[in-house]
Amino acid sequence: MALRFVSHPSPNFDAREIPVEFLVLHYTAVDLQGTLDIFSSSECGASAHLVIDLDGAIYELVSCLNGTAHRAWHAGISRWQEKEAFNDFAIGIELVNYNGNVFPFTNAQYSALKDVIQQLQQHYPSLNDPQRILGHEQIAGFRGKADPGCCFDWNRLFSDNFPDQPRPVRESVCPKALQTALEKLKPLEPVDREQRSLFWQRISELTETSVRLIQQGARAG
Repeated sequence: MALRFVSHPSPNFDAREIPVEFLVLHYTAVDLQGTLDIFSSSECGASAHLVIDLDGAIYELVSCLNGTAHRAWHAGISRWQEKEAFNDFAIGIELVNYNGNVFPFTNAQYSALKDVIQQLQQHYPSLNDPQRILGHEQIAGFRGKADPGCCFDWNRLFSDNFPDQPRPVRESVCPKALQTALEKLKPLEPVDREQRSLFWQRISELTETSVRLIQQGARAG
């Protein structure tokens, strides 16, 4: 059965085709509408190939599902093992979530992610290797990136998509103490949708700052 998705093109991409070697997962820090607004703005300078909403709806912003992947702007300065500059060879998927170190992801999102991975594997053989599925925090945790976060169930993802292969270790860069502090902010979120998204966007910025300082301290030590 063909994957069902909504096309929502972003202007923020490079038209050249990239060789797909990795898949990188992110959380959005805002709700779906805020995510689409940000990635539709040429001024923001950011995009992802795909966005998966809480209900499992899939949005394609930069071409990748048909077997031709263009270069999206999702990874930034990034490195993992011997690789750098992941925008040049990785598909980026944004999961709608205010902060993946605070809020769990939905069953519908895991189900849609499974469908997406199966579709991508048909076109990009490298993605049949579970080692090629990473979080933004694995490739840019040194910059404070903390997504998809400690609430993301990596074991579930690997069980769903690679049941017969060893599961790679994917550790969150968000310390438990910081996660506990972030959870205490939930009662403070505004009721208004736009204000709530802005609130959690700022909290995610603070999360990144905290993680970056922790990472810098660890390297200095």
